Amino acid sequence: MDRVYLLGAGFSRAISNLMPTMDELSAAIQHKLAGFDIPGANTPVAANFEQWLSYLIERPPWLSPADQERNRAAFFDVARAVYDVLSDHQTRAVQSGEPPEWLQPLVVHWHATSATVITFNYDLFVELSWLRSLEEGDLQWRRSLHLYPVPIAPISARVGHFIGGIPARNGLRLLKLHGSLSWRYSGPGSSAGDIVYDLGVLGTGWDLEGIRPLPVGYTDPYHLSVDREPMIVPPAAVKSPYYSNRTLQALWRSAANVLRQAEELVIMGFSLPQTDLLVSSMLATTLRDDSVITPVDYGTKILDRVAETFDLKDLEGARINSSFAGLKDDALSAWVHGIA
Repeated sequence: MDRVYLLGAGFSRAISNLMPTMDELSAAIQHKLAGFDIPGANTPVAANFEQWLSYLIERPPWLSPADQERNRAAFFDVARAVYDVLSDHQTRAVQSGEPPEWLQPLVVHWHATSATVITFNYDLFVELSWLRSLEEGDLQWRRSLHLYPVPIAPISARVGHFIGGIPARNGLRLLKLHGSLSWRYSGPGSSAGDIVYDLGVLGTGWDLEGIRPLPVGYTDPYHLSVDREPMIVPPAAVKSPYYSNRTLQALWRSAANVLRQAEELVIMGFSLPQTDLLVSSMLATTLRDDSVITPVDYGTKILDRVAETFDLKDLEGARINSSFAGLKDDALSAWVHGIA
């Protein structure tokens, strides 16, 4: 069966409970920016993180042009804080010990079946597990760049080095539709053709070496990216300022293409939020009407969201496989042991 996988924040949270929920992320960012004058931070709008970010990035018509620009400047402070907080939590998660036992078999299964995995997560957990699964000979030439089926440049290309190359014909394909903690570009408002660089995920797997890549030759990835911004699409309700980049657009088109061919969509830890109309629209307009939808989730609320997104009247119908919804912490493990 041609399966496509869709990952959300619940997937990363299942790997490590050190990865923040949306409420925890919002609280951590407000704490980090406590000394900044962020518009709306002390109002009810800040209680809804997506709404707050949208208030900052949009140009509310009741604000003066000067206040609109202040909002926009504050948005960039918040967006950078999102990156800083998530990077810190990712580091703590990797330092805390081994990942759950189901993760490695799952990534090995994805790689062996040349699966396409669509993810809205920024972290590098899949890449780290993929590196760990490779044979020693493969490690000599394979880099995380091989996972991304779009032309993302290695950061060392800025000084003439070249690593990576054309993605392999077989193996895992990872479509990171909201960017990655290891990607850098010129920031929102840059030209559509702005190059996206990858700092690289090196090492041999689940260790800090992977998320803090060693220099290649005499080049330091962080020094080479000092004039670039992290390419992560913040969790605002309005994300259009980020979607003009052609590399990101290519990832979304690739996702739509595989959804059109999928016989089954496996949703792992993604809640299909009502506020994310763009994602819901892509799924509803591209997934075949005979495709099976399998939510793998802690709770059962996801079943109602699937029915609403795809306009399904019968939750027990042939299109929804509810076997792995509502299994709480055992949901992902049950799927891996039963299928992979």
